[in-house]
This record gives sequence, structure tokens and C-alpha cells, in this order.
Amino acid sequence: MNDDTTGTVESADVRDVSDAFAVLGDETRVAVLEALVEARREGPEQRALTFSELRERTGVTDSGRFNYHLGKLRGRFVEETDEGYVLTYAGREVVGAILGGTYDTDVQLEPEPLDDPCPMCDTELVARFDDGDLDVTCENDHTVLRTSVTPGAATDRSMHELLSLATRRTYARIELLAGGICPECSGRVDREIGEPDVDVQVEYSYETSCERCGAFTRSSAGAAVLRDQTFIAFCDAHDIDIADRLPWTLPFLTDGETVQTGEDPPRYRVRVEADDERLDLTLDERGVVVDTERTTS
Repeated sequence: MNDDTTGTVESADVRDVSDAFAVLGDETRVAVLEALVEARREGPEQRALTFSELRERTGVTDSGRFNYHLGKLRGRFVEETDEGYVLTYAGREVVGAILGGTYDTDVQLEPEPLDDPCPMCDTELVARFDDGDLDVTCENDHTVLRTSVTPGAATDRSMHELLSLATRRTYARIELLAGGICPECSGRVDREIGEPDVDVQVEYSYETSCERCGAFTRSSAGAAVLRDQTFIAFCDAHDIDIADRLPWTLPFLTDGETVQTGEDPPRYRVRVEADDERLDLTLDERGVVVDTERTTS
């Protein structure tokens, strides 16, 4: 009985999602959403549009036909207020995805050699962007960055600008993951420090997986400290601007500076050095910083 009930709920959820996508399968309805975004750009404080204003902006002359399409959006993507119609949270997310080029699968940049050597073998790193996937690799198949960037972001940026954007997004994602929050769906995230596969050139990895959507990440264990306030303060004291530093230029992420210091409970030390100072950050088995020690060499 329980299994049957669960199956019914899951089927209902699938139907809801399917219905939501079906609603967007009409250019008039998408035009309504885009018109509301345009109004928000013109004046954030006057973001509502009346029925007639919306119809005029979308160019639909038949009032009855327009009301039909608006009714399909109302309640899910569009909300009617005293001032007029505005986007709901779901509506803002959908339009953001459209404007960001999420559904555009034909955006590419030419591969571009970088000035930085691969931290694992010292060969030249090359950046590649193809349909939302941004990779930085070397000729020996060492991957130092693999992430996703909305294709729309690549239409007016150089490769270096795209890398800077991706780096900032990566740090923002790490901050959410460190708090146990999935940056994809806001679900709960399981975190773990573990030993990576033998072909990965780091001693320990930092792995996260979302219980809701299954999003998975794997990086060196040092990534777990990137948003720690003690680490950031240490870097600031040595004029290291983390926001502008590409991940592979931070040595402790790739050169084996993470070691295990305890087994019961598991503890791992990430060591960061700058000038004549050293910062040791102790992680638990989930990658949470539980202790720090700052010393002068």
C-alpha cells in the first residue's frame, strides 16, 4: 500500500513538472514573461503591468486570445497584484534561464592556451568552452577546472573574462556546498573527505552530492577551506585576492598539502603558506573547518 501511494505521488509530481513545461511551449506566453522582465529593467519600482499594457507589449490584438494565454501563466509563472501582473519566483527563474542562454546549445569559443602551467605536470593549460561546459586541461589530460557557465555569458566575453566569471561562480557554489546547500536545487548536500581515484593527483578529495537532484562535485580537499573566514583573513593579510585567483594557481589545492592527522574521529590538515607565515586548517570528515592555527616560520 505504501509503495502504491508513493508511486501515485511521484506520478503527480511528474505531471506537475510536465504541465509546467507545456505551459511554456508557446511563443506568446514566453513573450509575456519577457515583457515583464523588460518592465522591470525600465523601472524596478514600477515592475507591474496591467492587462492592456501586457497585451500591447506582446503585440496580441485579440483580447480573448491574449487572456487565454495569460491564464495559462497565471498562478505559476505570473501573479496578479493590485498594481498589475508581475513575475513569480518561478517566472523569474525561467526568464533568467532564457536570457542566460540555458536553452541555447550552439555557443562555442575557440580553445585558448593560458599562461599558467598545469600544476600536475607543468605542461601548457588550454581553456575550452562548448555549449555551457568550461574545461581547463593540459595535453596529458589533467583537468584543473570543469564547470558549467550559461551559454549567454559567452556571447560577449573573452575566454579570460569567462574564466574570471566561472571562478567567482565556483567560489560562490563552494560557499553554499560548505553550508550543506545544493547550488542547483537548494536541496541538502552530503559532504565527505575521502581518497580519490588513483589517477587523480591529490592525496584527498572533497566530494559533495545532493540528496534531492543528485548533483555531484569532486575537488581536492583544499577546496573545502576556500570560503573559511580565517583563510580569507590570512590571504587578505598577504595581499592575496582570492576572488581574482584562478583555482589552479592556489598551490595547496593541487600539490598534496592535505594530510590526515587523525582517524577516530577522522581529521585532515590543509596547510597554506605565504611569505613567512603558515596557516593550518583542520577539517573533519565532512570538510568542515574545526580548528585553525597560524604560525610564523
